[in-house]
Amino acid sequence: MKKYFAILLIITGSVSIAQPLDPGEEEITRHERNATVQQQQPSYESIIVAAFKAGNATKIASYFAENVDLSILETENLYSKSQAEQILKNFFLKHKPSDFTIVHKGKSGQSEYFIGELTCEDALFRVTLNSKSVDSSKEISALTIEVN
Repeated sequence: MKKYFAILLIITGSVSIAQPLDPGEEEITRHERNATVQQQQPSYESIIVAAFKAGNATKIASYFAENVDLSILETENLYSKSQAEQILKNFFLKHKPSDFTIVHKGKSGQSEYFIGELTCEDALFRVTLNSKSVDSSKEISALTIEVN
């Protein structure tokens, strides 16, 4: 009988240890974990700034809409996502960026725009970028780069 009693105590003790002390404690812990993950993700703005500083056309193009109104120096037209990426890559090959700063930004409804200065080894450029929110993500619909 003592053996059965000891086994019963061991089983009930291990079950009670596995349960949270407070029913709301598990929910709070889960909420805190989600908040931490969200805080670690860089913002759309910081990703775009870093991509321009690095001359990373692929990263910028990952935010392009299927068709992009692109105006880079003498080249101006409506291009597919892949064509626009190639034109931007060629621009970065000719003009190596060293810095990019946003000087003005605005938002209206689902649309957002940035106006920035792109410092390259050979010139200073003015960048205007228009984007819109589509299904909880951003898509660049227009990009203009002109000599400042």
